[in-house]
Amino acid sequence: MNGNEWFDSALWERLSASTAEGSTLPNAAYVDPDFFKAERDCVFKNSWVFAEFAHLLPKPGSVRPVEVAGQSLLLAKDTDGIIRVFHNVCIHRGAALVEEPKSGCRNIVCPNHSWSYSLRGKLLARPHFFGGDQHDTQPADCATTNLKEVACYTWHDWIFVNLSGNAGPFSSHIAPVLEKIGDYDLDSLGPGGRLSFDIEANWKLAVENFIEPYHVFSCHPWLHSFVPMAERDAPTFEDHILSCGYSFKNTDPARGEGLPYFPGLPEHKKNRGDWFVLFPNFAFEIFPDQLVTLVTTPISATCSRETISLYFVGDGASGKQYQGAREAVVKNWHALNLEDIGILERMQRGRLSDGFNGGVLSPYWDPVQQHFARLIYQAMVLKDQ
Repeated sequence: MNGNEWFDSALWERLSASTAEGSTLPNAAYVDPDFFKAERDCVFKNSWVFAEFAHLLPKPGSVRPVEVAGQSLLLAKDTDGIIRVFHNVCIHRGAALVEEPKSGCRNIVCPNHSWSYSLRGKLLARPHFFGGDQHDTQPADCATTNLKEVACYTWHDWIFVNLSGNAGPFSSHIAPVLEKIGDYDLDSLGPGGRLSFDIEANWKLAVENFIEPYHVFSCHPWLHSFVPMAERDAPTFEDHILSCGYSFKNTDPARGEGLPYFPGLPEHKKNRGDWFVLFPNFAFEIFPDQLVTLVTTPISATCSRETISLYFVGDGASGKQYQGAREAVVKNWHALNLEDIGILERMQRGRLSDGFNGGVLSPYWDPVQQHFARLIYQAMVLKDQ
């Protein structure tokens, strides 16, 4: 299934036109269950997509189930310290292998017939396979009997997967971002808080909202007072990377005043905030003293889940002396996201209106919205041409 049922050449013309004369995606892209299924297959299965946080698999023997694009996956950390990802299904009769996080695992055992696999996915043994008490203890090491591995890459604390295996190397995917954030020592970060929100809105609305600052003056009074509209950059884009940012004049307690900064940070970055979207749905903001990720997980055509994870530098992540600062940051993100959710759900309801079907765009703020729509179109239509 692809996007030809919903997209046509006339839409591509609007997406490719100047922003003042163009539009974004039609309403069906935000409300149609069949579009949602096609988008999952064409966009999410063919892209590098966030799967899980590496710190949730802290030691060898850690195993964790996750779901990505409707596929049940299992993550396993072996004695070599590498996290591998497999389809979470026994190759014998298709039983789900893992249904909750585990630690201290030496192998993975199917609950149905006790077939066992190593944490690297190799089939180890099949009890009674050749008859009663006739065990297969040395099965062949081949693709047909081992667990089906999924392409994955761990970038700092973030595990990405590519279900189709056709997205190219992750190093190429992340390279444009690394060029922009090379001054930040991400290895100095540690997790310091997490928030989760269920939203009655399509995932694309959340991503679109994250990358455009046009709504700040109207929806976020504190954020606007922190950095007024006249001092905010227009969003930019480069292929699958969307970005924006601003410079701020003063620190603010709501941003965690007093937290340690990234080591060796250049002076011009000490009053700078930048944020990025890695298409399709992994976003992060980076500041002199913290990094915040926002992952928007599609649940259905009209519902999504936002997970906001906060990271701080050095002792800022867990030191008692910084507890108040961390709590202020978490509280601020909670408040900001609640302000966004009300607007996202209003926009979702608006996607049911015959009076709207793509929008009238700002030539200054909205070229990035138009580009995001082009990325969806290209993934669902142009890939087949």
